[in-house]
Amino acid sequence: MPRFGAGAMLVATLLVAALLAGCSLLPATPHSTTYDLGPPAAAPAAGKTLPPLRVLSTDGPSWLDGNAIHYRLRYAQAERLQPYATQRWIMSPVRLFDERLREAVSARGELSWGGDTQAPALKVDIVDFEQVFDSADSSRGVVQVRATVMRNGMIGQKTFTAEQPAPSADGAGGVRALAGSTDAVIAAIIDWVATLPVR
Repeated sequence: MPRFGAGAMLVATLLVAALLAGCSLLPATPHSTTYDLGPPAAAPAAGKTLPPLRVLSTDGPSWLDGNAIHYRLRYAQAERLQPYATQRWIMSPVRLFDERLREAVSARGELSWGGDTQAPALKVDIVDFEQVFDSADSSRGVVQVRATVMRNGMIGQKTFTAEQPAPSADGAGGVRALAGSTDAVIAAIIDWVATLPVR
């Protein structure tokens, strides 16, 4: 019979023990962490009530179709938009924004059904939705949208931008900042719509 040295026997024993213990010798696969925008912002104590309003589906650029959380290293690679490897939205940010917008409209007035052509329609197109790093330890959530109100033609159109500082220089901080920027943009849109001749 072949004879094994003490070193070979020790390695074999350790391998068997690791397998029996259910340990993997390969590095663990990182798990994804998913986020939404958190609880809706509290409705303002005062503000003009909206008339019945249709909210059309929000649209955005094709790079927002997935559920990636995007960031840009403005201080190093300003032309490169990158996704986090293990952090994701629970659905596309366009859909998250759309749900948040409908909740906010409902809180300030009546959300009309899509077939009510007598009610004015609000259409929002997302232009930008990203975490921007100005340095390695400082970033902000940037949300820019174009809002259009129409009924038998366009009543008004305006671009809105909001930026919130991120509490931490990572994906979780970016999510917090983007949620705050989203709420700020939506509040500004609703305040603007309330000034238009839509009644």
